[in-house]
Amino acid sequence: MKPSGSSSSTAVSVAQTILHRQNVHSHEASQHRLNQQRPQNPSSLNASDVKRKVSALKANARAAKIDIDFTIQQYLYGSSKPSKLAIPSSRVTFPTSELATSAFEQLASKARGLYNSTPPLLGLSDVALDLMFDWHTIKFCTVLNNTTVNMIEEQKYLVSATMESLYGNLKQDRMLSEKDANAKTPKITLRLFLYVPETDEDNDIQEVQQNRRVSTRKSTAPSSRQKRKRSPSASPERLRPAKRYQSSYRSRCSATAPTVDAPAPLEFECFKMKRVTCSVNDFGEPKMVYSEEEEEIMVAKGWQAHVKAGKPYQGYLGQGLMKFVFRGRYNNTDYAVLQCKRIRSRDVDNEEDLMGELEILHLSQYFLDSFYKRGDEENVRNLPKMKWNITGAFIGKLTQKLADAPNEGEEDSRSLVFSCFMVLPLLPTGSLCNEIKFSGNAEVGINNDSLGSAVDAYAHHVAVDSMYEMIISDIQGIVTPDRSIVFFDPQSHTANGDSGYWDHGKPAIAEFLESHKCNKFCKALGLDTEVPPLSLSNTNRKGPLRIGFD
Repeated sequence: MKPSGSSSSTAVSVAQTILHRQNVHSHEASQHRLNQQRPQNPSSLNASDVKRKVSALKANARAAKIDIDFTIQQYLYGSSKPSKLAIPSSRVTFPTSELATSAFEQLASKARGLYNSTPPLLGLSDVALDLMFDWHTIKFCTVLNNTTVNMIEEQKYLVSATMESLYGNLKQDRMLSEKDANAKTPKITLRLFLYVPETDEDNDIQEVQQNRRVSTRKSTAPSSRQKRKRSPSASPERLRPAKRYQSSYRSRCSATAPTVDAPAPLEFECFKMKRVTCSVNDFGEPKMVYSEEEEEIMVAKGWQAHVKAGKPYQGYLGQGLMKFVFRGRYNNTDYAVLQCKRIRSRDVDNEEDLMGELEILHLSQYFLDSFYKRGDEENVRNLPKMKWNITGAFIGKLTQKLADAPNEGEEDSRSLVFSCFMVLPLLPTGSLCNEIKFSGNAEVGINNDSLGSAVDAYAHHVAVDSMYEMIISDIQGIVTPDRSIVFFDPQSHTANGDSGYWDHGKPAIAEFLESHKCNKFCKALGLDTEVPPLSLSNTNRKGPLRIGFD
């Protein structure tokens, strides 16, 4: 017989092995992302800074605009096939802040100017041209290759969007060619489909345009100063075609322009829940607030089907080492929903980790607020705009029974895999936003650029302001075109070592203090004169976390 408790000890041993491998993997991944190039000697530092600044300025100049390359094709009335026009490809450049609706209206105006300046296309009345070049009527399609286009739906992509967000959404939905998606300067290649309306002179116009395209003899057409005589076929007495019913419905997708890979409409599943929010008082003490009101949240269906592809698509937004991120909708606003991966967590572990993360997020913002207050007190005015991604964040706890998990070996297609989840604002996206990792869980940030130096100074401030009871680690964020930062997914090390599975306690705090190198922001803020205690055992603090500010 086996000794009593042997299965329990085996399970503990397996769990410890998995946790050890996870920590090793996390350390290696963090080291890889933190692999930053630095000048080899001090004498090259200034030249390196100048080169880096020049490159950054060039990159910003490229990123501040979006190029639109477009060609034009038209459908003659009654024709099911487009005809190519003798109009060369044209380019229009818009600032990234331009409203997409305004930009596309300008594109229509530009296309009309090109159309009017092409002699073989003359002959339509101003009324017909107004109908043709109404930007709502034109079908704007992205060009994937010579034979495949995708139509840009006005309501989905253009309304309330800027050119920057339009480009990001088209790229995310795989609506751009590979060349456009990877261009240094953001670029969208379009094909504009025009629809020639029915007019009294439609047949005459079609015949004249076709004759002008194929005729090789010398033109006998009257000059622009002469009034063109009406041909017999165009006279009012000619037999006109019978009027036919025409639908006024505006198509959501072109019936004649080919489309492929159009994403299916995103479907949501409704869940009943109660919210848990977090607040931090003036003394740095977090408090969880449990609501008794039952509310609804919509969670994207089928997001797990896109996990293996490794790219955001439909409801799937991404994943980290321990969590999945997918799309949700609360109070008619889209959010990111986070849950731990089933392979590691039970329901109780998932809830504990998410509660800990929400608390750390709010403490991180608390210390960022005090960082700016320190800057005001020390008259430091050149700190970059930074914030943590916590606006409207909460923990959701289901009030209904969760669907049973599938059997081992079966795919899990449930929208939620645990009864507890975290809801956060969607991070800024688009080709003009860059994700940067400033420090790791066990790696202290040593950044050379101005933005990274400010983040390193913030990390130093947290240690000082918390009386060396806490440091924020694994700092990463999205840098937007205006050079502000939205931080997300922090970790921490505390004197008590109880903030989460990532917390390595006092040894990690001591390692930070030993490895951190004060930079210009640390010195300007007076952080370089702060002396840490010989012992980090001061866990029974009396008074506020923030010191030096009333």
